[in-house]
Amino acid sequence: MTEASIEACEDAGAPSTPQARAAWVAWRERHQLAALRSVVLSVKRRRSSIPSWDTITDPMRDRILAEAAPDKVCAGLGQDLQGAGMDVSAMYPQAHAAAKALVQAEVAHKPSLPDIAPGTPRGQVLLVSQLPTLAGQQDRTWTAISDEEAIRRLGQVYVKGRVQRWGDDGDDFQLVQESVDRRIPHTVMLRFNAEAWVGREIVLRGLLTSLDTYSSTLARAALVSDASGLTPSTLPQTPMVRKPVVLKRVMSPPGKGLADKDIAAIVIHGKGNYVNGSSWEEDVLFLLRDGTAYRRTDMPPDQLDVAASRQLEPQQWGRWRGSSGAYEVQDQNDDGRPDGGWDRKQHHAVKPWPQNMRLEGSFSSSSFAGSYFAGGISSKRSIRFTKDGRFERSYSSLGTSGSLAGINGANISASSHGDGSGSSSTGGGTVAGPMGTSGAFSSSKTDDGASRRGRYQLSGYVLTLHYDDGRQERLLSFPVNADRTSVYVGSGSLRLNK
Repeated sequence: MTEASIEACEDAGAPSTPQARAAWVAWRERHQLAALRSVVLSVKRRRSSIPSWDTITDPMRDRILAEAAPDKVCAGLGQDLQGAGMDVSAMYPQAHAAAKALVQAEVAHKPSLPDIAPGTPRGQVLLVSQLPTLAGQQDRTWTAISDEEAIRRLGQVYVKGRVQRWGDDGDDFQLVQESVDRRIPHTVMLRFNAEAWVGREIVLRGLLTSLDTYSSTLARAALVSDASGLTPSTLPQTPMVRKPVVLKRVMSPPGKGLADKDIAAIVIHGKGNYVNGSSWEEDVLFLLRDGTAYRRTDMPPDQLDVAASRQLEPQQWGRWRGSSGAYEVQDQNDDGRPDGGWDRKQHHAVKPWPQNMRLEGSFSSSSFAGSYFAGGISSKRSIRFTKDGRFERSYSSLGTSGSLAGINGANISASSHGDGSGSSSTGGGTVAGPMGTSGAFSSSKTDDGASRRGRYQLSGYVLTLHYDDGRQERLLSFPVNADRTSVYVGSGSLRLNK
């Protein structure tokens, strides 16, 4: 929960985030919480009934992001972590003994300890920002090589960065280099358990088993506890780019954002993407009467805080000229300066919904990721509108193992479905082996569908959904074509099922 709060402070752009993170790292090390988290995660993997981390962390994140002055909360968090009220060793005196007992009973795995490089190593230490330059110096980059080949090509290298977790369970780790609002667009994947170092800036010794301009992998890594013998590398550094801004930071209350009178047009262009599957992708732009264009259309225009967005994410803005069918757009860079020339667009302008518009019918879109040979996932999302103002959203997905696995005797699939009546999932398959064919299947059903049905309102460029579970959602929406057989909802268009 405290880690989620630190991440929320970072997402909110709170100036006190570095100090709060340093206090969190010290607090975590003082109470040896890395080992406890590893044990809890190990138990969680074995017990499917344990709730997702999100159920306890999301409320913490949302609370901080909703604060009018988040920096005050974040600065207070850093102070609280140093006080008696957060002395978790005193609050939970049996925690470490219980964790040890779980490991001894083989209910959880023993936490792995990181390696420590002995002595005072000599050599040059690279920053994450210098690895793209290092990649550019090679005859060719590599995506995966053996440890022996990595030793032959570059030998052991020293890299400095801050450890950051990633992945669904947060049990994968990477080295990053960033400031409050900027980052290096290169990550160093760590192929070992770096739980004990999360949040810390460290120097690692290891082997680069993958290396290109965008990412690299550091294997057989060890912590350099004494870096006094290392000197900084003289390789040029890649410039930092702006971090993505959390949507809430550029959103205003409904009706307080971009006014209709300031909108020259909302335009859209779609095309098929058949790389690794098939999907329909669309680009939407807000064109303002002052000649500027905005491309991050994740909200209805009446909730776009123009002033905040121009300050925090200038790279999402640009300039436009022309008319329908002949629009041209010039992008901006991270500093709000023109980036390149004028780009001709194929977008066409759309019209808003009439006041309190009603629709009748079911609209849907489908996609497939993967291939027949290697397997993949097909998915479909739909929304059904009725003339009396009701709606029902639904989704379905099916994943299969593909013909390659079938040739080797494995046929595995998983599916999920949800609509206004509830949701369900199934999974399983069969595997052929020397002793015959074995199989396993499972299924589950959850919720009553109240989070996917309710009443709707269509007006202007907004679809407002009032769910039966009490939640409300406002989405960007408009008819894509004149006959209203295709409608844009939230993040993409849906076509009328005939």
